[in-house]
Amino acid sequence: MPQTIIIGAGVIGCSVALELARRGEQPLVIDMNGAAGHGSTSASCGIVRCFYSTVTMAAMARAGRGIWSDWRNYLRAPAGEDLARFEQPGMLFIPGAIDDGIRAILGHMQAVGVEAELLSAEQVKTRFPFFDTASHAPVRQPDDPDFFEPTGREIAGAIFEHGAGYVVSPMLAAQNLREAGEREGVRFRLGQAVVAVTRSDQGEAPRFTVELEDGQTLTCEVLVNVAGPHSSAIHGLVGARLPIETRALRREVHAVGNPCHTEAGGAGVPVVGDLDGGLYFRPEAGGEQLVTGSLDPACDTLEWVDPDDWGGGCTTDAHQRQVMRLMKRFPDVRFEKPSGVAGLYDVTPIDWNPVLDKTDTAGYYVAIGTSGSSFKTAPVIGAVMAQLIQACEGGRDHDSQPLQVKLPGTGFEIDLGFFSRNRGAHTSTGTVIG
Repeated sequence: MPQTIIIGAGVIGCSVALELARRGEQPLVIDMNGAAGHGSTSASCGIVRCFYSTVTMAAMARAGRGIWSDWRNYLRAPAGEDLARFEQPGMLFIPGAIDDGIRAILGHMQAVGVEAELLSAEQVKTRFPFFDTASHAPVRQPDDPDFFEPTGREIAGAIFEHGAGYVVSPMLAAQNLREAGEREGVRFRLGQAVVAVTRSDQGEAPRFTVELEDGQTLTCEVLVNVAGPHSSAIHGLVGARLPIETRALRREVHAVGNPCHTEAGGAGVPVVGDLDGGLYFRPEAGGEQLVTGSLDPACDTLEWVDPDDWGGGCTTDAHQRQVMRLMKRFPDVRFEKPSGVAGLYDVTPIDWNPVLDKTDTAGYYVAIGTSGSSFKTAPVIGAVMAQLIQACEGGRDHDSQPLQVKLPGTGFEIDLGFFSRNRGAHTSTGTVIG
């Protein structure tokens, strides 16, 4: 009987499994997909940056960046193993205003060891001459007659984060974590959906019996829900209720040619988070392409969906909307045949921060509501969840005495109560930026 079963073999589920194995356990990971990272991880843009509205999330991201920068050593991978690659062209954030809130974000980024600087619109234009520095706020739909009308204003400025970048490829990263976990005793049952969970309320072992779609049953003392967009469905099977709701949100990311591409690469195009323009984008395919997604401006409608019935393909409307917004910021971009990928976020609507916690059901833990922004912190989430599970199973009351943990590689200490299921809303942009 496995002591711990983890539901979800995405980048976070595999990270939790690896970290538990390194603490002496032999967890079993179950996933409905046939390979690690084939769920929502497969549609991730893999952006690694530390720009967050709270110092806790900035510190988590800073620790994550250190792990991605030293990926082979973290995995203890043998020479020759094909590994995900971390590219670091830096990231430019274009907020709607340079106000006290943005200055506070810059301050706490710097406080956790991130090299970042505030740029004026003129400095952005000098450093990145291929970008248009006009303000595009308020963001509009392409069919708005004022969509291409000049606002007569420049952006207020931007923050440039040195060392930020993206991982190529997120799905390979999850597979790397699976292989690392297997070397350390993690077992996987893939291609099998969980169809039922029963639990004992009598204080008897085992606490949980998990039934798979092939009829096999497995028992465990600890059950960890890392099921991404399906996390709410797992709550239902367990019969657990959480004060914080998570919901599946449909997303699309579209690809176009990079007009700055040369044989040497992307010619200095950074990752961009453009709140003024309502989009984000980054280089792709060795710099030959750009991929772009939405930052959910007020004029767009959020597509909350059933994760089992949401339609997997990209749409012409979303492609047109995203590429036309990109063209306003990057005028040399040209329309091309639609190309992209659709996926799902597991969103915590109150603040877009994850829930990393125990629950009121003994032995049932969650790492959910990762909101499309937690790829970068996946190995760190694995480490803190492993510590949390072992502390709570050892008798700690995390609700009354939240666990304090030092983050790997940096030593920064955070209060895991920040991620509690019982929290109120934290400061946030209300978007994937966090």
